[in-house]
Amino acid sequence: NSRCAVTRGYISALLRLYEDWQKNDTDNRHIPIRQALLHCLHHATCTPSARRILVEDGGIATLFQTTQACLAIRGLDSLGTSALQLIRKCYPKCPVPLTSDQSVYSFPLPGNPTPGLDTAPSPDDDSFEDESDEDIKNDELDKEEDDDLETDLTKLRYKPEPDRPLEELMQYERLCPELHHDFQELDSGSEGEASSDDDGLVCGDFGSRPRYNDGGRSANQMLGHSGTPGAFHGSCTSAESLESFQEETRAPSQEGGHGSAEAQLNARDFHSQYLSNGRARQEGPSMVDRLLEKHGACIPHHNPQLYTTAAANTKSIAGYSVLAFPDFWGHLPPPYRQPMTERKEGIQRKKIFEDVQRLLQPEEVIDKVVFDLENPSSQTSSEDPGSLRFYSQFESGNLRKAVQVRSYEYDLLLNADVNCSQHHQWFYFEVSGMKAGVPYRFNIVNCEKSNSQFNYGMQPLLYSVREALEGQPHWLRTGSEICYYRNHFCQSSASSRGQKATSYYTLTFTIIFKHNEDVCYLAYHYPYTYSALQTHLQLLQQSVDPCKVFFQKQTLCTSMAGNPCPLITITACPVSRSWEHLHQLRNRPCIVLTARVHPGESNASWVMKGTMEFLCSNDPVAESLRETYIFKIIPMLNADGVINGT
Repeated sequence: NSRCAVTRGYISALLRLYEDWQKNDTDNRHIPIRQALLHCLHHATCTPSARRILVEDGGIATLFQTTQACLAIRGLDSLGTSALQLIRKCYPKCPVPLTSDQSVYSFPLPGNPTPGLDTAPSPDDDSFEDESDEDIKNDELDKEEDDDLETDLTKLRYKPEPDRPLEELMQYERLCPELHHDFQELDSGSEGEASSDDDGLVCGDFGSRPRYNDGGRSANQMLGHSGTPGAFHGSCTSAESLESFQEETRAPSQEGGHGSAEAQLNARDFHSQYLSNGRARQEGPSMVDRLLEKHGACIPHHNPQLYTTAAANTKSIAGYSVLAFPDFWGHLPPPYRQPMTERKEGIQRKKIFEDVQRLLQPEEVIDKVVFDLENPSSQTSSEDPGSLRFYSQFESGNLRKAVQVRSYEYDLLLNADVNCSQHHQWFYFEVSGMKAGVPYRFNIVNCEKSNSQFNYGMQPLLYSVREALEGQPHWLRTGSEICYYRNHFCQSSASSRGQKATSYYTLTFTIIFKHNEDVCYLAYHYPYTYSALQTHLQLLQQSVDPCKVFFQKQTLCTSMAGNPCPLITITACPVSRSWEHLHQLRNRPCIVLTARVHPGESNASWVMKGTMEFLCSNDPVAESLRETYIFKIIPMLNADGVINGT
């Protein structure tokens, strides 16, 4: 029927008929007729050729104009919604503006001589063609047969036999240091600490690790359960920080007299905070170095120097040499509880209409690339006042490309997982050069999931460098007019592989920045980097009492990029070295906790951070858990994915 409608010119006739009824039915007495015409158009545009004819005959413009008129009149919402669905159905598909769907980053895998080739789509991916009826019937038969199977009683054994000889299991003995530790410090009364096969990984220039000194300070107080900072922590008030920062930027330099050039925050100043194993340093200290030298670390329970040393030992595919300011400087919890945002009615429809206007009014589209990982020369310079500046080449950062669509609207594209063309969810990038009080719209246009929590009150996170220097270093939920919907983009290489094009989805949100020329960071969730984990483990190990808490950090394995995957053992030390107490320790059951299999789920790392801090605390429940169990914790399974931001 759809092909007949195309060949006989029914598409154009239905459009003209619908437009005529829309103009003449001014008193809205014949809405069912107009609804029926739209229903016919829906059925007639089931083929690509029919949809192409509708677009060529100006159907998008006709439907857009009549839909706008419907939405202005109460009671015509159903008619307007039906027309909008037809617009979205017929909107021409176009590939994402990328040279390739493949990730910018590739890594040689063992047994794979050609890294970067995408794997075949999984059969359960609902974005590809449906299975045949015959396959579905076979699956239904299999399910029916499975329901009739007898229960295998051998599967109900209380303790199954090992799946390998006991001799092979002995190679994992090193991962159970508590079983052969001699606990000599219990008899000698010394305050030595549990050894680690990773000692010195993030010690940097701090020299030997300080021994534990109780002095009334517990693990809780060292790691965030008290207002008193622990070892390595500097302190300064927000007023002192702001005043000193202003003096720093206003006062002319005695050496070169260039202090006035720093009066405005410049993102490039923070990009000069190179790691020790990165590219060549700039001559002289950076602005951040000078701030730290003058004020010390302003964030309790965080040490920038220790984080920098950890980051210098972190290996990334891209060879990151720049620190993101929020990770380096640190942040505090939000000063108030942040509720889920309320979504206003009609926001998604409004955003879709704005997208349709790109097709109808192409002269208003700027279409200017302002950031591209594959082409650094396209990055907007600080001399261009009409565009925002973007940056994402730091640990856990993810932004592949930014395109300025209108004066205050940007399409953003995320980088895929390493060696493939899928898995776009996590984003974390820097933006600067903004104007205060202006609503900027950001559209992340290559999302893959069919729905998102952003449709139900979730907001992206924002960190302002200017506010951090004024004593308010917070990641805050922000943004308005947030919605998530299917767009007109598709994979650029799907047709060449003979596959059905995958539909992408848009996450759109609007942000009004508070300060001119600020440097801000936007993220999917509170970032938690691999370097942050290494720093936290170092501080946590320094804070525990080795006479009470057995805490040991080992390397479970090394990732493909060469980063150690830490394994943490936490349990209670025996009361003494007597056979009875050691026997009780070595017969405690083990509890294994793992996190961060999916690198974009940084919330898991924050849960694990709190779990480890609690298990090392003096809370009676924590003490009881340590005395009863041995905790084996792998806080970050996919370290390379976390580092590369995919």
